[in-house]
Amino acid sequence: MGQHLIPTAEEPRDSCQSVNFGRPSPCEAAQAVHRLVSQVPAKFRALRRIWLLIEAHCQTNMAESTDEDVAAVRSISYPDAVDKNLPELYYFMGIRVLEHTTSNGDVLALKVKSHDSLARSEADMMQFAATHGILAPKVRGCYDIVTMKPQRPLARVLVAERVPGESLDTVWDELSKLERESIKKQLREQFALMRSCTQPYIGRVDKQPTYNVYDRLEYNFIGPFEDEEAFDTWCLNRLGTSDFTTWRMRRFLEKSRARSKAAGTANRFVLTHGDLSPRNVMVENGRVTGIVDWERSGFFPEYAEYAFALKLGHEIEKWWIPVLKELLVPCEKKRLNLTKMVEYRGW
Repeated sequence: MGQHLIPTAEEPRDSCQSVNFGRPSPCEAAQAVHRLVSQVPAKFRALRRIWLLIEAHCQTNMAESTDEDVAAVRSISYPDAVDKNLPELYYFMGIRVLEHTTSNGDVLALKVKSHDSLARSEADMMQFAATHGILAPKVRGCYDIVTMKPQRPLARVLVAERVPGESLDTVWDELSKLERESIKKQLREQFALMRSCTQPYIGRVDKQPTYNVYDRLEYNFIGPFEDEEAFDTWCLNRLGTSDFTTWRMRRFLEKSRARSKAAGTANRFVLTHGDLSPRNVMVENGRVTGIVDWERSGFFPEYAEYAFALKLGHEIEKWWIPVLKELLVPCEKKRLNLTKMVEYRGW
């Protein structure tokens, strides 16, 4: 099974790599694993080897793993499984991000989730943002962790540079009015820059499907959509409301697209973060240092950031909503209502 590395200045876009664990090999990384594994409690060894291999950043076959290895990996929490000295940067709704300092002193943030709940396209989106002037973490790699025989996926790890500072939600109450205004000004600039990053379709970079922000029960993807009409049709089909309500919303969407066409903004889809909680804004000494967690990101119509934040941002702190209203370009009330109606299907 291959692993897609996000391109850096030194690496081509199509570079692939696997991270495996098992029989020791002659390479330096494997020797390091062999020396250190004996220092880790037995039930933690499988993932301890994984982290060492990630740091070594090379392809190393460590031999066959057993069903017992797989069971052990799946039954323990990731922070417990890795080195006990790794500090936890973030824990929310079952997502953990850990900090790791490499042997050469680089400080990294490691997001670890099951292979089917962390898309490589999230790393692609974050790298796109980082290389287009957005204060997003620079990606080092996105790894699939697999067993050797039989080959089976265990987890996926997104490795990025650690953004300095603290999350905005932890310091907002301590900031003066002047400091808050400065933070808001910096965020307006970031959001304006995001709106300048466009694609001619709804989806993720390279026309990949995008995260389904409307579904709170399952982790799945939608699209890509060639134009806004295709996206609107998907939304209408999801409504599950009366024929009259569907007809009324279809008329609203048709008029909205006609206005966009007249204004010359039809089918202009902008970089959208999708989860602008203060937890995802990093600050240090009055300066915004980064916008993190691009799991819900994609290219969407210009109204989407505002609508998603106000109607789908269920974990966004209530005190932050009035601030977002100051920072984001608003959309029509009917658009907000439709956004909520699309989400409610199936509940």
